[in-house]
Amino acid sequence: MTFEEYNKSVQDRNNKQAVSDGRFTDSFERRSAVQRHKMAQRKQRVRLLLQEGITSITVLAQHFTISVSTMRGVIYQMGLRIENSRVVV
Repeated sequence: MTFEEYNKSVQDRNNKQAVSDGRFTDSFERRSAVQRHKMAQRKQRVRLLLQEGITSITVLAQHFTISVSTMRGVIYQMGLRIENSRVVV
């Protein structure tokens, strides 16, 4: 076995191990897709709650079990304004 053949076999073995460990998967793409989907669902549910008249940021944050600052971010991403801890529709 030549040196090049040995290096190739070692590299193949390492690649097989990495694939079995999941290192070469698209886990980052999957994770970001899941986060985008979760954010879209939150926005949709926030719209429904706002239509029902629930405008308090603290109540909305408790409903989603997230922090108030995260809820503020969701509301700002939706293009809505906040005044006196209430969403202005």
